[in-house]
Amino acid sequence: MCAVSGLDAPGGRDLLIDMLSGRLPELANVRRHDRKRHDILEIARACWQQPAGLSVLVDTLQVYDPGSIPVLRIVELVSGSPVLAVLPDAELRRARTLLGRLPYPDAQGLLYAAAGDLPLPVHPVTSLQEAFDFLAGANARPDGLLPVLVLVEHAIAAGTAADADRQVVDGLRGWIDDQSTRLDLVKPLEALRSQIARGAAEPAPACLVVQLSRHGMSSDEYLLSHWRQRRPGSWRPERGEDRIVALDDVEAAVEQLVESVEEDWGEQPGRPVLEFVLPLHLLNRPMEWLPTASHSPSATALCLDYPVALRSLERMRARRYHRRWRNRWQQLAAGPRIVCHWDTTGERGHDPEQWNSALAADERLVSVALTGPPLPGPGGRQTTLEAALQAGVPLAVWDRRPTPPGDFRKRVDRLLKGTVAELPQRVKKLRSEAATAAAPQRDAHAGRHLAVLLDNPNRMVDWSEYPASDPGGVRGGHDDEGTS
Repeated sequence: MCAVSGLDAPGGRDLLIDMLSGRLPELANVRRHDRKRHDILEIARACWQQPAGLSVLVDTLQVYDPGSIPVLRIVELVSGSPVLAVLPDAELRRARTLLGRLPYPDAQGLLYAAAGDLPLPVHPVTSLQEAFDFLAGANARPDGLLPVLVLVEHAIAAGTAADADRQVVDGLRGWIDDQSTRLDLVKPLEALRSQIARGAAEPAPACLVVQLSRHGMSSDEYLLSHWRQRRPGSWRPERGEDRIVALDDVEAAVEQLVESVEEDWGEQPGRPVLEFVLPLHLLNRPMEWLPTASHSPSATALCLDYPVALRSLERMRARRYHRRWRNRWQQLAAGPRIVCHWDTTGERGHDPEQWNSALAADERLVSVALTGPPLPGPGGRQTTLEAALQAGVPLAVWDRRPTPPGDFRKRVDRLLKGTVAELPQRVKKLRSEAATAAAPQRDAHAGRHLAVLLDNPNRMVDWSEYPASDPGGVRGGHDDEGTS
């Protein structure tokens, strides 16, 4: 495209964009730069991300500079289909049939993990077969693996963890072993399997992670760090610039970050999430109710636009708890339901030693429900939450009010019914119900006071995953909180 006559001038690129936007309206807002190559990269990427976008680009270039050698080369590149020659139709049908017998609730997540940097479909996929069909025409990754092979390997891992039909799982494993041997891809496949086993390739949504840690001598001064996961896929967050803020300034700082990252997320449809990595003494703050567009009549709370979850700063920095944490996350991610260990503090016969021992002894207990907020002192449940975090529990819920309502247990049981992949949307729905309730019921609604800590050990952002690094200088880490 850089060699196409006329595109070296800004006016020529403007004309091409106008021509493209007649069939692809989204191209009218393509980001512009001062350099030819950067403008053309934006145009090509924007076309790549639209259904039939490359075909529209080819048709337009044939009108813009008909018969030229660069345009003929572009036509040749776009019309080629090397993947179909690598995997015969019979092999594609064989894998697709097996995937149809392997139900998995998070097919979209597996597509994210397998797609890498490929443009994603405009509409979410609803089955592994749909994900397979989308990737069937994609070119190989730099390591030689085809995205369909990557998808199948992720499906095998998910099916194994969920105790799916052994015959189906073995059939898929035999299929991918056959393809990797035939295509001389055994070593890249082994590397992928190792990556998946470590959890490094687990799919992640587009995400903004905000971390607060105490800074300096002032009790009200915090280091605010943040990371952006610009698109769904493997966990590759980009760290932003740190800021030192007072606690009262956090609201405005978070609002600015959300507005900024939406510039990135606005390039394609999606359902991004927000996560707050907080020290123990801040975990009871209602971060999900921080405002967006606070200075306009359309101001709303974060939780109406995003699933919002809390994470533990102390545990992220305490590597001695990470093995247990990863074990329980594996149980949580693979299980068909979420098993809860209910807090018994304040009940007759409560035995904290027995409660802690029962939790430590059974890794199937992947969540805890506190009967009070995690505050210090006799009425709080801070020590209970600390025990759960140290045992590796990745999910905790509580009501922020001093005394939970009478239907708290029923609400939590309903919330935890189903898989963890669906939990963030269930929580968002409950909070939306609270926000849209009639004024007399709004503040009393359970969704207004529900706190959810959902902490995935495969989404590290702090320096704790770099044991040889300086904790004060790497990736925004700051050790003023200590390690519990």
